[in-house]
Amino acid sequence: MPQIGDYFVVHTIGWAARLIQLGTWSKWNHAGIYIGDDQVIEARPNGVKIRSIHEYDGLPIMWSSESSLTQAEREELVRFAKGFLNDGYGVWSIIALAFKCLGFSFLPANWMAEKEKKVICSQLVAWSYSHVRIKVSKRRHALTRPKDLADRLSGK
Repeated sequence: MPQIGDYFVVHTIGWAARLIQLGTWSKWNHAGIYIGDDQVIEARPNGVKIRSIHEYDGLPIMWSSESSLTQAEREELVRFAKGFLNDGYGVWSIIALAFKCLGFSFLPANWMAEKEKKVICSQLVAWSYSHVRIKVSKRRHALTRPKDLADRLSGK
């Protein structure tokens, strides 16, 4: 069972999931953070929401286990992530990542992705972890992909 503040990556199904998998060459296409009571916080196209962990029962999933985090840091990480609740989806992050997947770096999109307060799933994880001084990706939080989080968990 995950602890509060642990993040996950999951392989889901659907057309958006498939596009993410194709664009990143990874089976992992979604991420979120465990907040306790069988709930996770995650960003989806309809915004940042709290959902049941059981929505992912039966799907391939990997969990982090951040033993270096204190209980206070875990709680702060979750508090920070909850600050995004009901915010919209990070459209500029999607645009910037799409350019990256095509082999381009479109600087205005990268800059806008960094500045908007809206997030995508992996960005929510990366930004929340950087808030408690843990870097989960070599990329800036706005350009972190579920694949980057999965690579960290698998030691790549």
